[in-house]
Amino acid sequence: MFIKEPYILRRIVILATLPFGVISCVAQISVTTANYGKNRTNTNFNETVLTHVAVGGGFGKLGAFPVDGQIYAQPLYVGGLQIPGQGTKNAVFVATMNNSVYAIDADHPNATAPLWQVNLGAPVSSGAIPNLDDVNPQVGILSTPVIDTRALMIYAVAETWENSAPVFRLHGLSLLNGQDMVNGPVVIGASVSGAGSAAANGTIAFDPVWHLQRPGLALANGTVYICFGSHGDAGNYHGWVMAYNGSNLQQQTAVFNTTPNGNGGGIWQSGHAPVIDKDGNVYVVSGNGDFDGVANFSGAVLKLSGSDLSVLDWYTPAQWQYLDANDLDVGSTGAVLAAGGSLVLVGDKGGRLINLNSGSLGHVESTPGADAFPASPAGIFDFAYWETDQGELLYEHDFNGYLKAYAVTADGINQTPVSQGTWRGDSLYQGLAVSSNGSADGILWETTGDHSVPGVPGTLHAWNASDLTQEIWNSNMQAADVLGSFAKFVSPLVANGRVYVPTFSNELAIYGTKSSAQGTSAGPQVASVLNGASFIQESVSPGEILAIFGANLGPSTLLPAQIGTDAAVSNTLGNVQVLFDSVAAPLLYVSASQVGTVVPFGVSGTTQMVVQNAAGQSAVASLLVVAATPALFTSSGLGSGQASALNQDGSVNSATNPASAGSVISLFATGLGQTTPTGVDGAVTGSALSTPNLPISANVGGLASEIVYAGAAPGMIDGAFQINVRLPLNVETGPVVLLVLQAGAAISQTGVWIAIQ
Repeated sequence: MFIKEPYILRRIVILATLPFGVISCVAQISVTTANYGKNRTNTNFNETVLTHVAVGGGFGKLGAFPVDGQIYAQPLYVGGLQIPGQGTKNAVFVATMNNSVYAIDADHPNATAPLWQVNLGAPVSSGAIPNLDDVNPQVGILSTPVIDTRALMIYAVAETWENSAPVFRLHGLSLLNGQDMVNGPVVIGASVSGAGSAAANGTIAFDPVWHLQRPGLALANGTVYICFGSHGDAGNYHGWVMAYNGSNLQQQTAVFNTTPNGNGGGIWQSGHAPVIDKDGNVYVVSGNGDFDGVANFSGAVLKLSGSDLSVLDWYTPAQWQYLDANDLDVGSTGAVLAAGGSLVLVGDKGGRLINLNSGSLGHVESTPGADAFPASPAGIFDFAYWETDQGELLYEHDFNGYLKAYAVTADGINQTPVSQGTWRGDSLYQGLAVSSNGSADGILWETTGDHSVPGVPGTLHAWNASDLTQEIWNSNMQAADVLGSFAKFVSPLVANGRVYVPTFSNELAIYGTKSSAQGTSAGPQVASVLNGASFIQESVSPGEILAIFGANLGPSTLLPAQIGTDAAVSNTLGNVQVLFDSVAAPLLYVSASQVGTVVPFGVSGTTQMVVQNAAGQSAVASLLVVAATPALFTSSGLGSGQASALNQDGSVNSATNPASAGSVISLFATGLGQTTPTGVDGAVTGSALSTPNLPISANVGGLASEIVYAGAAPGMIDGAFQINVRLPLNVETGPVVLLVLQAGAAISQTGVWIAIQ
């Protein structure tokens, strides 16, 4: 066997976010895509700070960050970024119609200077585009970008004015400084075979003049998906979906056109992004236009293959001709994937709510209303979906009517609201989002306002998500909390105790508890306890490295581990301790929102964990203790993707530096359970290398692989393991070869790979 020397381990450990590194991912509080996730539910289930009590007292406007244009895009949030020269930052990302992208310090709501800002070119004047009268005065970044936290990248589409014509470009910007990366930007273009509008010699080319890029971007399996619709249904337009390789933007991987033999079918979805299901399929909803169910799919819910964008399934209402003739788009809300992925929910311009079986969308509806019912007297443009252990609820607000919540079951949407508000809405284009701590303290956040009058201030409401007759707070209660000019079709961002609201007043309004802005002391709050390698919430095992997330856990500036006089990792950092059954655990790092620790080796049965600091003690977290919770560290620090692995020569394994079949690679893991000799809390491994008591096995590319060494990682804290695996000679090759580690009967997380040549 061979064991890597400590200095090499320290190098890979930093990459892998092992103990003495800094975990750069704050997985459970990051909002990296439009509508809060690939199911597009508009829900953050991990909000522990904004309880009903906190919002009902001492909540209000903390600041308004100035930007250079209107904000149509939903802001995004990533925690724990290492910004060069500025330290560890929680960041909000904002894109404007002036084609600027800002990274804003989320923890300083009164700041006026960004962490970084880039401008992606001159925007398009609305007056330069025929019939563009619903977006004024300019078009720049209209859609919500998407973030890849593994690659530390934010993808955005900017529309620029060049040589008297509009141009769309896809950019891949570094989250750390805004620089273009991955061979970007790329000018967006495409063509398909067809005889429809603007066809020439049997080919339809994408024409930027007649299209808007309104839906949020989507990211899945390393692919960026971009959708286009029209402006005001004018000109020779079509619905387009284009796919680009997220690692090399010069590679367009697939194209889909909704009406290659017709016209229309734009994909706009009021800015909602496409749904991505667990199999990587893409769901989009097209607007009015030509339909034949063969090549033309206007007014339809479409399920497309994520790999080649071919049509896998579709649905259109029985009255599609009437809906088309009267501009009653099916596609006004986009889709939501509900009921564990078994239902596709859609709202339309006619005020109907539609529920479909995701496994069989049904094609043309059998009879009018078979899959839908009228919920609102006018169009529905946004909704939110809250899934709890008490039931699943879909929220929508009737035009000039009431906010409603409908129960959702595996069979569809119950047509009778289970809760209904008493306040009549003043907007057709409101934004909705739910925040909750699991199924507790559900708050429905809603932005409303008169979209027809520029400059009219909007209102941010906080409704009790379980009883819509109860308004907990709104921004009109105090003059200091006024929102700013209402921004249509965009949900507020709720993340880490703050609410970030886009406006058309060239500012991002920031709300939160007044105590958080004033820096007053508050006790620690634990949101989740996750495996420090997989970032999965589960049982714990002796010696497992953990990442604890929450609020007010420690100091605002991250403190790394310290070695005490006993040569062990200290169990106190910045007055912070993590106690398991009253035993202080070694601390790997502490910050306000995240703490790294190691489960004491003496735990058993069920352990009671608390975080305490000078401000108090958190609520007790009761954690089941099991024999093993194996997890592999990954280079991204997200718990999936490229494994943190060393090739046999000590170099870092990657797609550009693959291992050879038959060679030995080193993997790094935690959660392998008790060891011989027994692990010592906080001890740093020296020459005596402990080994797991449970049998350890590895599967690489579907093949059982020889374990050359499985034991403590030299120079690292007890609980961090190195596993040397000999790759089978007949193993598959390529940049993505999946691997799984097993300790006893427990297996590591899925979606981890190495590169083999």
